[in-house]
Amino acid sequence: MPPMSIPPELLASLKDDNFWRSLEAITKKAEKVMPELTAASHKRGDSGTLDQRIEDRSEFARMGMKLAAITGSALLDPGCVPRQQVPVPNGMTHCVDLVNKIVRKDSGRPGQRAELAKLPYLLKRIRHLLRVFYNFKVGQRVHPDMAFCDWRQTFDVGLTLHQVGLCLQLDPPRLRAVMEAGGRELEAFLLDEEMDVGDFRKAAMLVEQRVAADVEAEASEHMAANNIEQAAGKDLAAHVMAWFYGDVSVAFILNEGADSTPDEKRWAQKAMKRLVRWSTSATLRGSLGDSLTDTMRPIYWSTPVLTRFCQAGGLAALFGDWVNSSCRDLCEDALKELPDTAWEKQTSASLAAITRELQAKLNQETDEIADTPIFIDACFSMYTHYGLAPLQKAGRRESPQDPVVFYYLAHHLKRLPPPANTAPQRADFARLLADYTAMPLSMRKRYGWANLTIAGRWDSLDSYGCEAEGCPELAVLEQLRARRVRGVREPAVERRLEEWGSKAMACKACGRVAYCSAACQRNHWPTHKPECLEHRKANRRV
Repeated sequence: MPPMSIPPELLASLKDDNFWRSLEAITKKAEKVMPELTAASHKRGDSGTLDQRIEDRSEFARMGMKLAAITGSALLDPGCVPRQQVPVPNGMTHCVDLVNKIVRKDSGRPGQRAELAKLPYLLKRIRHLLRVFYNFKVGQRVHPDMAFCDWRQTFDVGLTLHQVGLCLQLDPPRLRAVMEAGGRELEAFLLDEEMDVGDFRKAAMLVEQRVAADVEAEASEHMAANNIEQAAGKDLAAHVMAWFYGDVSVAFILNEGADSTPDEKRWAQKAMKRLVRWSTSATLRGSLGDSLTDTMRPIYWSTPVLTRFCQAGGLAALFGDWVNSSCRDLCEDALKELPDTAWEKQTSASLAAITRELQAKLNQETDEIADTPIFIDACFSMYTHYGLAPLQKAGRRESPQDPVVFYYLAHHLKRLPPPANTAPQRADFARLLADYTAMPLSMRKRYGWANLTIAGRWDSLDSYGCEAEGCPELAVLEQLRARRVRGVREPAVERRLEEWGSKAMACKACGRVAYCSAACQRNHWPTHKPECLEHRKANRRV
Protein backbone atom coordinates (compact mmCIF):
# COMPACT_ATOMS: atom_id res chain seq x y z
CA MET A 1 0.00 0.00 0.00
CA PRO A 2 1.54 3.36 -0.97
CA PRO A 3 2.15 5.87 1.80
CA MET A 4 -0.57 8.47 2.31
CA SER A 5 0.22 11.98 1.13
CA ILE A 6 -0.75 15.07 3.09
CA PRO A 7 -2.52 17.76 1.04
CA PRO A 8 -0.23 20.80 0.56
CA GLU A 9 -2.76 23.22 2.07
CA LEU A 10 -3.05 21.09 5.22
CA LEU A 11 0.71 20.76 5.46
CA ALA A 12 1.05 24.54 5.17
CA SER A 13 -1.49 25.14 7.93
CA LEU A 14 0.30 22.71 10.24
CA LYS A 15 3.48 24.76 9.83
CA ASP A 16 1.70 28.06 10.48
CA ASP A 17 2.13 29.38 14.03
CA ASN A 18 -1.06 31.41 13.70
CA PHE A 19 -2.99 28.21 13.05
CA TRP A 20 -1.80 26.70 16.32
CA ARG A 21 -2.44 29.89 18.29
CA SER A 22 -5.96 30.05 16.88
CA LEU A 23 -6.54 26.40 17.74
CA GLU A 24 -5.29 26.97 21.28
CA ALA A 25 -7.64 29.95 21.71
CA ILE A 26 -10.62 27.92 20.47
CA THR A 27 -9.73 25.07 22.81
CA LYS A 28 -9.56 27.39 25.82
CA LYS A 29 -12.94 28.94 25.00
CA ALA A 30 -14.49 25.50 24.53
CA GLU A 31 -13.08 24.28 27.85
CA LYS A 32 -14.84 27.15 29.63
CA VAL A 33 -18.19 26.15 28.14
CA MET A 34 -17.92 22.42 28.88
CA PRO A 35 -18.82 22.67 32.61
CA GLU A 36 -21.95 24.64 31.69
CA LEU A 37 -22.86 22.05 29.08
CA THR A 38 -22.38 19.23 31.58
CA ALA A 39 -24.53 21.01 34.16
CA ALA A 40 -27.24 21.60 31.56
CA SER A 41 -27.32 17.89 30.70
CA HIS A 42 -28.58 17.18 34.23
CA LYS A 43 -31.44 19.72 34.13
CA ARG A 44 -34.67 17.74 34.33
CA GLY A 45 -37.26 20.50 34.23
CA ASP A 46 -39.10 19.03 37.21
CA SER A 47 -40.56 22.23 38.62
CA GLY A 48 -42.16 25.51 37.58
CA THR A 49 -44.67 26.30 34.88
CA LEU A 50 -44.77 24.27 31.70
CA ASP A 51 -42.88 26.99 29.83
CA GLN A 52 -40.23 27.14 32.56
CA ARG A 53 -39.78 23.38 32.45
CA ILE A 54 -39.41 23.49 28.68
CA GLU A 55 -36.79 26.22 29.00
CA ASP A 56 -34.86 24.18 31.57
CA ARG A 57 -34.91 21.08 29.41
CA SER A 58 -33.88 22.93 26.25
CA GLU A 59 -30.95 24.58 28.03
CA PHE A 60 -28.71 21.67 27.04
CA ALA A 61 -29.38 22.29 23.34
CA ARG A 62 -28.66 25.99 23.72
CA MET A 63 -25.41 25.32 25.56
CA GLY A 64 -24.48 22.86 22.83
CA MET A 65 -24.91 25.61 20.27
CA LYS A 66 -22.87 27.99 22.42
CA LEU A 67 -20.05 25.47 22.15
CA ALA A 68 -20.72 25.00 18.43
CA ALA A 69 -20.44 28.74 17.88
CA ILE A 70 -16.87 28.48 19.18
CA THR A 71 -15.82 25.33 17.37
CA GLY A 72 -17.95 25.81 14.25
CA SER A 73 -21.14 24.02 13.21
CA ALA A 74 -23.30 23.76 10.12
CA LEU A 75 -26.30 24.23 12.43
CA LEU A 76 -25.40 27.92 12.37
CA ASP A 77 -25.95 28.09 8.60
CA PRO A 78 -28.79 30.27 7.26
CA GLY A 79 -31.40 29.02 4.82
CA CYS A 80 -31.31 29.55 1.08
CA VAL A 81 -33.10 32.90 1.34
CA PRO A 82 -32.91 35.50 4.13
CA ARG A 83 -35.57 35.37 6.79
CA GLN A 84 -38.07 38.16 6.17
CA GLN A 85 -39.92 40.24 8.74
CA VAL A 86 -43.06 38.72 7.28
CA PRO A 87 -42.31 35.00 6.75
CA VAL A 88 -42.69 33.52 3.28
CA PRO A 89 -46.15 31.90 3.12
CA ASN A 90 -45.79 28.12 3.41
CA GLY A 91 -42.06 28.60 3.97
CA MET A 92 -39.99 27.07 6.75
CA THR A 93 -40.33 29.94 9.21
CA HIS A 94 -44.08 30.14 8.63
CA CYS A 95 -44.56 26.39 9.13
CA VAL A 96 -42.35 26.16 12.23
CA ASP A 97 -44.01 29.17 13.84
CA LEU A 98 -47.44 27.75 13.08
CA VAL A 99 -46.59 24.36 14.63
CA ASN A 100 -45.31 26.14 17.72
CA LYS A 101 -48.45 28.28 17.92
CA ILE A 102 -50.88 25.39 17.46
CA VAL A 103 -49.22 23.10 20.01
CA ARG A 104 -47.90 25.48 22.64
CA LYS A 105 -49.94 28.68 22.50
CA ASP A 106 -53.41 27.70 21.34
CA SER A 107 -53.85 24.62 23.51
CA GLY A 108 -57.37 24.20 24.85
CA ARG A 109 -58.92 26.93 22.74
CA PRO A 110 -62.32 26.31 21.12
CA GLY A 111 -62.04 24.69 17.72
CA GLN A 112 -58.45 23.69 18.24
CA ARG A 113 -58.98 20.16 16.97
CA ALA A 114 -59.22 21.51 13.43
CA GLU A 115 -55.93 23.33 13.95
CA LEU A 116 -54.26 20.23 15.39
CA ALA A 117 -55.35 18.30 12.31
CA LYS A 118 -53.00 20.54 10.27
CA LEU A 119 -49.92 19.22 12.08
CA PRO A 120 -49.21 16.23 9.80
CA TYR A 121 -49.05 18.50 6.75
CA LEU A 122 -46.93 21.12 8.52
CA LEU A 123 -44.45 18.60 9.90
CA LYS A 124 -44.08 16.92 6.52
CA ARG A 125 -43.55 20.32 4.94
CA ILE A 126 -40.78 21.11 7.42
CA ARG A 127 -39.10 17.77 6.73
CA HIS A 128 -39.40 18.35 2.97
CA LEU A 129 -37.83 21.82 3.12
CA LEU A 130 -34.93 20.51 5.19
CA ARG A 131 -34.35 17.86 2.54
CA VAL A 132 -34.49 20.45 -0.25
CA PHE A 133 -31.95 22.62 1.58
CA TYR A 134 -29.46 19.83 2.29
CA ASN A 135 -29.77 18.28 -1.15
CA PHE A 136 -28.56 21.62 -2.44
CA LYS A 137 -25.96 22.19 0.27
CA VAL A 138 -24.37 18.74 -0.02
CA GLY A 139 -25.08 17.74 -3.61
CA GLN A 140 -25.84 21.05 -5.38
CA ARG A 141 -29.29 19.79 -6.34
CA VAL A 142 -31.50 22.73 -7.23
CA HIS A 143 -35.21 22.60 -6.36
CA PRO A 144 -37.94 25.24 -6.83
CA ASP A 145 -38.81 25.02 -3.13
CA MET A 146 -35.44 26.47 -2.17
CA ALA A 147 -37.30 29.81 -2.22
CA PHE A 148 -39.20 28.60 0.86
CA CYS A 149 -36.06 27.77 2.88
CA ASP A 150 -36.14 31.01 4.86
CA TRP A 151 -34.51 30.71 8.25
CA ARG A 152 -31.85 32.63 10.13
CA GLN A 153 -30.01 29.59 11.48
CA THR A 154 -30.73 25.91 11.04
CA PHE A 155 -30.53 25.57 14.82
CA ASP A 156 -33.56 27.86 15.18
CA VAL A 157 -35.66 25.26 13.36
CA GLY A 158 -34.34 22.44 15.53
CA LEU A 159 -34.75 24.32 18.81
CA THR A 160 -38.37 25.27 18.11
CA LEU A 161 -39.23 21.70 17.14
CA HIS A 162 -37.43 20.51 20.27
CA GLN A 163 -39.49 22.80 22.47
CA VAL A 164 -42.71 21.69 20.78
CA GLY A 165 -41.73 18.07 21.39
CA LEU A 166 -40.90 18.81 25.03
CA CYS A 167 -44.27 20.49 25.45
CA LEU A 168 -46.00 17.31 24.28
CA GLN A 169 -43.76 15.16 26.48
CA LEU A 170 -44.33 17.20 29.63
CA ASP A 171 -48.10 17.53 29.06
CA PRO A 172 -49.50 14.04 28.30
CA PRO A 173 -53.12 15.22 27.79
CA ARG A 174 -51.90 17.62 25.12
CA LEU A 175 -49.98 14.80 23.41
CA ARG A 176 -53.10 12.64 23.47
CA ALA A 177 -55.16 15.43 21.91
CA VAL A 178 -52.55 15.93 19.18
CA MET A 179 -52.46 12.22 18.35
CA GLU A 180 -56.25 11.95 18.25
CA ALA A 181 -56.53 14.95 15.94
CA GLY A 182 -53.65 13.85 13.71
CA GLY A 183 -54.96 10.31 13.40
CA ARG A 184 -53.19 7.58 11.48
CA GLU A 185 -51.39 10.09 9.28
CA LEU A 186 -49.58 11.62 12.25
CA GLU A 187 -48.89 8.22 13.80
CA ALA A 188 -47.31 7.05 10.56
CA PHE A 189 -45.17 10.19 10.37
CA LEU A 190 -43.95 9.87 13.95
CA LEU A 191 -43.66 6.12 14.37
CA ASP A 192 -43.70 4.26 11.05
CA GLU A 193 -41.95 6.19 8.31
CA GLU A 194 -38.21 5.80 7.92
CA MET A 195 -35.93 8.58 9.05
CA ASP A 196 -34.96 10.73 6.07
CA VAL A 197 -31.17 10.55 6.22
CA GLY A 198 -30.76 11.57 2.58
CA ASP A 199 -29.25 9.91 -0.47
CA PHE A 200 -25.71 10.93 0.43
CA ARG A 201 -25.86 9.28 3.83
CA LYS A 202 -27.45 6.17 2.31
CA ALA A 203 -24.63 5.94 -0.23
CA ALA A 204 -22.08 6.30 2.57
CA MET A 205 -23.80 3.51 4.50
CA LEU A 206 -23.62 1.17 1.52
CA VAL A 207 -19.91 1.85 1.01
CA GLU A 208 -19.22 1.33 4.69
CA GLN A 209 -21.13 -1.96 4.73
CA ARG A 210 -19.31 -3.19 1.63
CA VAL A 211 -15.90 -2.40 3.07
CA ALA A 212 -16.80 -3.90 6.45
CA ALA A 213 -17.92 -7.14 4.78
CA ASP A 214 -14.70 -7.46 2.75
CA VAL A 215 -12.13 -9.36 4.84
CA GLU A 216 -9.40 -8.24 2.44
CA ALA A 217 -10.32 -4.56 2.58
CA GLU A 218 -7.18 -2.52 3.14
CA ALA A 219 -6.64 0.50 5.36
CA SER A 220 -6.91 2.84 2.38
CA GLU A 221 -10.40 1.50 1.61
CA HIS A 222 -11.53 1.99 5.20
CA MET A 223 -10.18 5.53 5.04
CA ALA A 224 -11.97 6.20 1.74
CA ALA A 225 -15.24 4.98 3.27
CA ASN A 226 -14.65 7.27 6.22
CA ASN A 227 -14.08 10.23 3.89
CA ILE A 228 -17.40 9.55 2.14
CA GLU A 229 -19.09 9.36 5.53
CA GLN A 230 -17.61 12.70 6.55
CA ALA A 231 -18.86 14.33 3.35
CA ALA A 232 -22.34 12.91 3.96
CA GLY A 233 -22.15 14.26 7.51
CA LYS A 234 -22.83 17.75 6.15
CA ASP A 235 -26.45 16.65 5.66
CA LEU A 236 -28.12 17.65 8.94
CA ALA A 237 -31.76 17.21 7.94
CA ALA A 238 -32.21 14.11 10.11
CA HIS A 239 -30.21 15.71 12.93
CA VAL A 240 -32.64 18.63 13.08
CA MET A 241 -35.77 16.46 12.94
CA ALA A 242 -34.37 14.08 15.58
CA TRP A 243 -35.15 16.56 18.35
CA PHE A 244 -38.87 16.39 17.64
CA TYR A 245 -38.99 12.70 16.77
CA GLY A 246 -36.97 11.79 19.86
CA ASP A 247 -38.94 13.95 22.29
CA VAL A 248 -42.26 12.50 21.18
CA SER A 249 -40.96 8.92 21.12
CA VAL A 250 -39.67 9.30 24.67
CA ALA A 251 -43.04 10.79 25.65
CA PHE A 252 -44.85 7.67 24.44
CA ILE A 253 -42.45 5.46 26.42
CA LEU A 254 -42.67 7.50 29.62
CA ASN A 255 -46.45 7.77 29.51
CA GLU A 256 -47.16 4.07 29.11
CA GLY A 257 -48.74 2.58 32.21
CA ALA A 258 -51.22 0.04 33.48
CA ASP A 259 -54.14 2.31 32.59
CA SER A 260 -52.91 3.11 29.07
CA THR A 261 -55.35 2.70 26.22
CA PRO A 262 -54.63 0.19 23.43
CA ASP A 263 -53.58 3.11 21.21
CA GLU A 264 -51.16 4.42 23.83
CA LYS A 265 -49.66 0.97 24.31
CA ARG A 266 -49.21 0.61 20.56
CA TRP A 267 -47.55 4.02 20.35
CA ALA A 268 -45.21 3.12 23.21
CA GLN A 269 -44.21 -0.19 21.63
CA LYS A 270 -43.51 1.44 18.29
CA ALA A 271 -41.61 4.28 19.94
CA MET A 272 -39.41 1.89 21.92
CA LYS A 273 -38.60 -0.17 18.85
CA ARG A 274 -37.83 2.90 16.78
CA LEU A 275 -35.74 4.62 19.43
CA VAL A 276 -33.68 1.48 20.03
CA ARG A 277 -32.95 1.13 16.33
CA TRP A 278 -32.06 4.76 15.82
CA SER A 279 -29.90 5.02 18.91
CA THR A 280 -27.92 1.80 18.40
CA SER A 281 -27.28 1.94 14.66
CA ALA A 282 -23.74 3.15 14.07
CA THR A 283 -24.71 4.67 10.74
CA LEU A 284 -27.93 6.33 11.91
CA ARG A 285 -26.25 7.82 14.97
CA GLY A 286 -23.91 9.59 12.60
CA SER A 287 -26.95 11.34 11.16
CA LEU A 288 -28.74 12.05 14.42
CA GLY A 289 -25.87 12.96 16.74
CA ASP A 290 -26.34 14.79 20.02
CA SER A 291 -29.85 15.93 19.17
CA LEU A 292 -31.12 12.37 19.68
CA THR A 293 -29.00 11.97 22.82
CA ASP A 294 -30.51 15.18 24.16
CA THR A 295 -34.01 13.75 23.82
CA MET A 296 -33.03 10.46 25.48
CA ARG A 297 -31.91 12.00 28.75
CA PRO A 298 -35.22 11.20 30.55
CA ILE A 299 -34.60 7.53 29.81
CA TYR A 300 -31.14 7.71 31.36
CA TRP A 301 -32.51 9.50 34.43
CA SER A 302 -35.00 6.74 35.29
CA THR A 303 -33.57 3.35 36.26
CA PRO A 304 -36.85 1.44 35.63
CA VAL A 305 -37.33 3.04 32.20
CA LEU A 306 -33.64 2.61 31.36
CA THR A 307 -33.84 -1.06 32.29
CA ARG A 308 -36.78 -1.57 29.93
CA PHE A 309 -34.94 0.32 27.22
CA CYS A 310 -31.81 -1.80 27.68
CA GLN A 311 -33.76 -5.04 27.64
CA ALA A 312 -35.38 -3.91 24.39
CA GLY A 313 -31.91 -3.67 22.84
CA GLY A 314 -30.92 -0.11 23.74
CA LEU A 315 -28.02 -0.84 26.08
CA ALA A 316 -25.51 -0.07 23.33
CA ALA A 317 -26.98 3.43 23.04
CA LEU A 318 -26.09 4.15 26.66
CA PHE A 319 -22.53 2.97 26.10
CA GLY A 320 -22.36 4.90 22.83
CA ASP A 321 -23.45 8.13 24.49
CA TRP A 322 -20.93 7.54 27.27
CA VAL A 323 -18.25 7.33 24.59
CA ASN A 324 -19.23 10.00 22.09
CA SER A 325 -21.91 12.38 23.27
CA SER A 326 -21.92 15.63 25.20
CA CYS A 327 -23.90 13.77 27.90
CA ARG A 328 -21.05 11.43 28.80
CA ASP A 329 -21.06 12.42 32.49
CA LEU A 330 -24.78 11.75 32.74
CA CYS A 331 -24.33 8.41 30.97
CA GLU A 332 -21.41 7.48 33.20
CA ASP A 333 -23.63 8.01 36.25
CA ALA A 334 -26.31 5.82 34.66
CA LEU A 335 -23.79 3.07 33.89
CA LYS A 336 -22.50 3.09 37.46
CA GLU A 337 -26.04 2.53 38.74
CA LEU A 338 -27.07 0.10 36.00
CA PRO A 339 -28.84 -2.94 37.48
CA ASP A 340 -27.79 -6.40 36.38
CA THR A 341 -31.29 -6.98 34.98
CA ALA A 342 -30.54 -4.39 32.28
CA TRP A 343 -28.26 -6.99 30.67
CA GLU A 344 -31.10 -9.45 30.18
CA LYS A 345 -32.67 -10.16 26.76
CA GLN A 346 -29.68 -8.93 24.75
CA THR A 347 -29.26 -10.26 21.21
CA SER A 348 -26.01 -11.06 19.44
CA ALA A 349 -26.46 -7.82 17.49
CA SER A 350 -26.92 -5.70 20.61
CA LEU A 351 -23.92 -7.33 22.30
CA ALA A 352 -21.82 -6.68 19.21
CA ALA A 353 -22.91 -3.04 19.31
CA ILE A 354 -21.93 -2.79 22.99
CA THR A 355 -18.45 -4.19 22.40
CA ARG A 356 -18.11 -1.88 19.40
CA GLU A 357 -18.72 1.10 21.67
CA LEU A 358 -16.28 -0.21 24.26
CA GLN A 359 -13.68 -0.58 21.52
CA ALA A 360 -14.34 3.02 20.49
CA LYS A 361 -13.75 4.11 24.09
CA LEU A 362 -10.40 2.31 24.10
CA ASN A 363 -9.41 3.95 20.82
CA GLN A 364 -10.59 7.33 22.05
CA GLU A 365 -8.58 7.23 25.25
CA THR A 366 -6.01 4.56 26.15
CA ASP A 367 -5.99 0.88 26.97
CA GLU A 368 -5.86 1.84 30.64
CA ILE A 369 -9.62 2.49 30.43
CA ALA A 370 -10.00 -1.31 30.40
CA ASP A 371 -8.96 -1.37 34.05
CA THR A 372 -11.87 0.80 35.24
CA PRO A 373 -15.11 -0.22 37.00
CA ILE A 374 -17.45 0.46 34.06
CA PHE A 375 -15.36 -1.57 31.62
CA ILE A 376 -14.82 -4.40 34.10
CA ASP A 377 -18.53 -4.53 34.96
CA ALA A 378 -19.52 -4.55 31.29
CA CYS A 379 -17.21 -7.44 30.42
CA PHE A 380 -18.21 -9.38 33.53
CA SER A 381 -21.93 -8.88 32.88
CA MET A 382 -21.59 -9.96 29.26
CA TYR A 383 -19.76 -13.10 30.31
CA THR A 384 -22.09 -14.06 33.16
CA HIS A 385 -25.18 -13.64 30.98
CA TYR A 386 -23.92 -14.81 27.59
CA GLY A 387 -20.65 -16.66 28.06
CA LEU A 388 -17.51 -16.27 25.96
CA ALA A 389 -19.24 -15.80 22.59
CA PRO A 390 -19.63 -11.99 22.61
CA LEU A 391 -16.05 -11.49 23.81
CA GLN A 392 -14.71 -13.89 21.20
CA LYS A 393 -16.69 -12.18 18.46
CA ALA A 394 -15.44 -8.77 19.57
CA GLY A 395 -11.89 -10.09 19.53
CA ARG A 396 -11.89 -10.63 15.77
CA ARG A 397 -9.81 -7.73 14.59
CA GLU A 398 -9.97 -6.30 11.08
CA SER A 399 -7.57 -3.43 11.61
CA PRO A 400 -4.35 -3.02 13.59
CA GLN A 401 -6.05 -0.10 15.32
CA ASP A 402 -8.73 -2.37 16.82
CA PRO A 403 -8.07 -3.07 20.52
CA VAL A 404 -6.70 -6.44 21.56
CA VAL A 405 -8.44 -6.54 24.93
CA PHE A 406 -11.43 -8.72 24.01
CA TYR A 407 -9.28 -11.35 22.34
CA TYR A 408 -6.95 -11.30 25.33
CA LEU A 409 -9.83 -11.63 27.77
CA ALA A 410 -11.52 -14.50 25.92
CA HIS A 411 -8.19 -16.28 25.48
CA HIS A 412 -7.42 -16.20 29.21
CA LEU A 413 -10.94 -16.92 30.41
CA LYS A 414 -10.84 -20.20 28.52
CA ARG A 415 -7.68 -21.12 30.41
CA LEU A 416 -8.84 -20.17 33.91
CA PRO A 417 -9.00 -23.16 36.26
CA PRO A 418 -12.51 -23.32 37.73
CA PRO A 419 -12.13 -22.69 41.48
CA ALA A 420 -14.44 -25.04 43.32
CA ASN A 421 -16.44 -25.54 40.11
CA THR A 422 -17.64 -21.93 40.07
CA ALA A 423 -17.62 -19.51 37.15
CA PRO A 424 -15.05 -16.70 37.02
CA GLN A 425 -15.95 -13.86 39.36
CA ARG A 426 -15.71 -10.11 38.92
CA ALA A 427 -12.37 -10.19 40.74
CA ASP A 428 -11.02 -12.49 38.03
CA PHE A 429 -12.03 -9.98 35.38
CA ALA A 430 -10.50 -7.12 37.34
CA ARG A 431 -7.23 -9.04 37.65
CA LEU A 432 -7.14 -10.02 33.98
CA LEU A 433 -7.85 -6.49 32.81
CA ALA A 434 -5.25 -5.07 35.20
CA ASP A 435 -2.74 -7.54 33.78
CA TYR A 436 -3.74 -6.49 30.28
CA THR A 437 -3.08 -2.80 30.90
CA ALA A 438 0.33 -3.67 32.35
CA MET A 439 1.24 -6.02 29.51
CA PRO A 440 4.51 -5.25 27.64
CA LEU A 441 4.29 -3.85 24.15
CA SER A 442 5.70 -6.96 22.49
CA MET A 443 3.16 -9.21 24.19
CA ARG A 444 0.32 -6.92 23.16
CA LYS A 445 1.62 -6.98 19.61
CA ARG A 446 1.68 -10.77 19.58
CA TYR A 447 -1.91 -10.95 20.82
CA GLY A 448 -2.92 -8.38 18.26
CA TRP A 449 -1.14 -10.09 15.40
CA ALA A 450 -2.64 -13.48 16.21
CA ASN A 451 -6.15 -12.23 15.65
CA LEU A 452 -5.77 -9.93 12.66
CA THR A 453 -7.25 -10.69 9.26
CA ILE A 454 -4.84 -11.29 6.39
CA ALA A 455 -5.50 -7.81 5.02
CA GLY A 456 -4.93 -6.38 8.49
CA ARG A 457 -1.57 -8.11 8.75
CA TRP A 458 -0.39 -6.83 5.39
CA ASP A 459 -1.51 -3.34 6.41
CA SER A 460 0.42 -3.69 9.68
CA LEU A 461 3.86 -4.53 8.35
CA ASP A 462 5.19 -1.12 9.28
CA SER A 463 3.87 -1.19 12.85
CA TYR A 464 4.20 -4.83 13.90
CA GLY A 465 6.99 -7.30 14.34
CA CYS A 466 10.29 -5.47 14.18
CA GLU A 467 11.62 -2.01 15.00
CA ALA A 468 15.05 -2.60 13.45
CA GLU A 469 15.86 -0.59 10.37
CA GLY A 470 16.88 -2.83 7.52
CA CYS A 471 15.20 -5.95 8.92
CA PRO A 472 15.84 -8.50 6.14
CA GLU A 473 12.63 -10.44 6.71
CA LEU A 474 10.56 -7.25 6.66
CA ALA A 475 12.17 -6.31 3.35
CA VAL A 476 11.18 -9.66 1.85
CA LEU A 477 7.62 -9.35 3.16
CA GLU A 478 7.31 -5.86 1.70
CA GLN A 479 8.27 -7.28 -1.69
CA LEU A 480 5.69 -10.04 -1.30
CA ARG A 481 3.07 -7.47 -0.35
CA ALA A 482 3.86 -5.42 -3.45
CA ARG A 483 3.18 -8.36 -5.76
CA ARG A 484 0.16 -9.59 -3.83
CA VAL A 485 -2.98 -10.05 -5.92
CA ARG A 486 -6.17 -9.34 -4.08
CA GLY A 487 -8.40 -12.38 -3.74
CA VAL A 488 -5.54 -14.81 -4.45
CA ARG A 489 -4.50 -16.74 -1.34
CA GLU A 490 -0.94 -18.01 -0.97
CA PRO A 491 -0.80 -20.26 2.11
CA ALA A 492 3.00 -20.44 2.25
CA VAL A 493 3.35 -16.66 2.08
CA GLU A 494 0.61 -16.15 4.65
CA ARG A 495 2.29 -18.62 7.03
CA ARG A 496 5.56 -16.75 6.64
CA LEU A 497 3.80 -13.49 7.39
CA GLU A 498 2.06 -14.96 10.45
CA GLU A 499 5.26 -16.46 11.86
CA TRP A 500 7.16 -13.21 11.44
CA GLY A 501 4.61 -11.17 13.38
CA SER A 502 4.12 -13.78 16.10
CA LYS A 503 7.85 -13.77 16.95
CA ALA A 504 7.83 -10.21 18.27
CA MET A 505 10.14 -9.94 21.30
CA ALA A 506 10.40 -6.90 23.54
CA CYS A 507 13.55 -5.24 24.73
CA LYS A 508 13.86 -6.74 28.21
CA ALA A 509 15.33 -3.56 29.63
CA CYS A 510 12.51 -1.15 28.76
CA GLY A 511 9.75 -3.20 27.14
CA ARG A 512 8.99 -0.34 24.72
CA VAL A 513 10.23 -1.75 21.40
CA ALA A 514 9.91 -5.13 19.72
CA TYR A 515 12.03 -7.18 17.33
CA CYS A 516 11.52 -10.28 15.22
CA SER A 517 14.89 -11.79 16.09
CA ALA A 518 17.90 -11.45 18.37
CA ALA A 519 19.98 -10.39 15.36
CA CYS A 520 17.67 -7.46 14.62
CA GLN A 521 17.77 -6.45 18.27
CA ARG A 522 21.58 -6.43 18.27
CA ASN A 523 21.70 -4.41 15.05
CA HIS A 524 19.27 -1.84 16.42
CA TRP A 525 20.91 -1.50 19.85
CA PRO A 526 23.16 1.49 19.00
CA THR A 527 20.08 3.41 17.86
CA HIS A 528 17.83 2.24 20.66
CA LYS A 529 20.32 2.54 23.54
CA PRO A 530 19.80 6.26 24.42
CA GLU A 531 16.02 5.88 24.27
CA CYS A 532 16.20 2.69 26.34
CA LEU A 533 18.19 4.41 29.08
CA GLU A 534 15.64 7.23 29.23
CA HIS A 535 12.77 4.76 29.51
CA ARG A 536 14.53 2.90 32.32
CA LYS A 537 15.16 6.14 34.22
CA ALA A 538 11.52 7.10 33.82
CA ASN A 539 10.40 3.69 35.07
CA ARG A 540 12.61 4.01 38.16
CA ARG A 541 11.16 7.45 38.92
CA VAL A 542 7.65 6.01 38.76
